[in-house]
Amino acid sequence: MRLAHNLTVAAHNESMAKSSRRRRRHKLPLSREPLPYQPRGTLLSRGEGAFFRALRVALRGEYLIAFKVRLADLITCRDTAWDAGFGHLIARQHLDFVLCDWKTTEILVAVELDDRSHKLARRRRRDSFVNDALAAAGIPLVRFQAAFHYDAAVVAAALVAAMPSHLHKAS
Repeated sequence: MRLAHNLTVAAHNESMAKSSRRRRRHKLPLSREPLPYQPRGTLLSRGEGAFFRALRVALRGEYLIAFKVRLADLITCRDTAWDAGFGHLIARQHLDFVLCDWKTTEILVAVELDDRSHKLARRRRRDSFVNDALAAAGIPLVRFQAAFHYDAAVVAAALVAAMPSHLHKAS
C-alpha cells in the first residue's frame, strides 16, 4: 500500500512539474467592450533613436540593423536545458540592437545601450547574465554608454573591432 501511495505521489509531482513548464494561456475576452490598448507612438526611445541614427551613418548600409530583439531569437539551448529553466531566462530578455549580414541574416554583433538603470544591482545581474549567455554562444556584444549624441566614427570602430575579421566592411 505504501509503495502505491509513493508511486501516486511521484506521478502527481511529475505531472505538476510538467504543467508548471507549460505556458499559461489567458483566455481572450468575449466582451463587446473596447480593448484597453493604445499605440506607443515610436518603437525607440529618444536615446535609442539617437544611437540608431548614428549607427546607420556608421555602418553606411553595409549591415542589417534589427532593434529590440529577443535574446531567445539570437541564442537557444537544448530542450532539456530549456525545460530546466534556461530557456525562460533568455526568452524574457531583449537586446537593443543586433547587426546582421544583409544576405544571410547571420548574426554578427549584439549591441546594448547602458543608461543609468544599468547601475542598479538587479540590472547588473541581468547584464552579467546576458554577457555570459552571448559569450557562451559565441556572439560578440558591444556596450555603449547611453547618451544624447553619438560619434558615428567611434561607433563604427567599436563594432568593426568586435566583428570577426573576415566580416569587416564598414571601416
